Amino acid sequence: MSLDDRSRFVLKAIVSSYIKTAIPVGSQTITRSFDMGVSPATIRNIMADLEAQGFLTQPHTSAGRIPTEKGYRFYVDTLFQGPDFSKEREELFGQAEQLVQRETIQALLQDTSKLLSDVSQYMAIVTAPKFSSTRIKQVEFVRLRKRSVMAVCISQDGFIQNKFFELSEDLSQKELNKVADILNNLYSGLTLQEIRRKLLKQMQKMKDLYDHLLQETFELTRRTFMDGGTGGGDAELYMDGASHMIDLPDFSDFRVMKGLLGAFEEKKVIIQLLDKYIGTEGVQVYIGSENPILGNHRCSLVVSHYKRGDQILGTLGILGPTRMEYSKIIPLVDSTAKKISRLLESSQEEESSLGKSKEV
Repeated sequence: MSLDDRSRFVLKAIVSSYIKTAIPVGSQTITRSFDMGVSPATIRNIMADLEAQGFLTQPHTSAGRIPTEKGYRFYVDTLFQGPDFSKEREELFGQAEQLVQRETIQALLQDTSKLLSDVSQYMAIVTAPKFSSTRIKQVEFVRLRKRSVMAVCISQDGFIQNKFFELSEDLSQKELNKVADILNNLYSGLTLQEIRRKLLKQMQKMKDLYDHLLQETFELTRRTFMDGGTGGGDAELYMDGASHMIDLPDFSDFRVMKGLLGAFEEKKVIIQLLDKYIGTEGVQVYIGSENPILGNHRCSLVVSHYKRGDQILGTLGILGPTRMEYSKIIPLVDSTAKKISRLLESSQEEESSLGKSKEV
């Protein structure tokens, strides 16, 4: 729905004021804060029209107006066109530059979650790559006790997953190391799906093997890569900033806060919902009932994905009240996702150049 310039100005002024103060906005506030050159009565008429069109609502007859979801949506959709947004983007780009390369992707994503939460003062959500989408760099086996083994799978991104299982026969650590060497020679650089396809073909050919160690090698391979566990459907989820949400006036109602925190107990559900939006390009903003996670809890979600090359690996986002600082949060999420992508890309390039130098 199109609005004339004066109505757009008043709507933006009300949304901006309410975001800062959490107090319903009246015509006197607009008159004092913004030089529109019109009377409070004219502003009241504009506000009444905006309310009639569904952009504003009046919580009490004696109070000012507050934005509806429709009002916030109009504000966000027009926000990208203003010079103030470009300024916010430049200022927040420096925040993302605090992130540096870490030994593992888990550590990097933990840093990311904390940074997003600290800077935004809202709740941050970051999903790690699904192990099944990454390429295996190395596999190690650790003997825990008789017939009990831990498989340690390390991806080329530095992502680590462990799996525990019992063997039908006991193997020494020396034998386990030999098995790991065989697997790394066969499967290093492949994705989990590629390993499984290759393994199925090899197991058909090798089913009549009499060599004890080779038999155990394929048994360990099957248990590590074919059975449930390693590279399962759900990625890890990192969250920070629940305490920030508790402090907000938007969640002063105990029942609302209880529902909000309760929704985060099911991490699997959150990951699955975020996965639905992982293929969308750029920053996505879900306001109130649009929110795929918490549509009934007065929240908005600003989310984007990070990737390595053309491969999308995971999502990161910020969850806050519908009254969140969109002009700050959108560029923060955007710049952070791009920074993570650059770090992962440079890590892969370093790994590739290191491998070539070793070959020489």
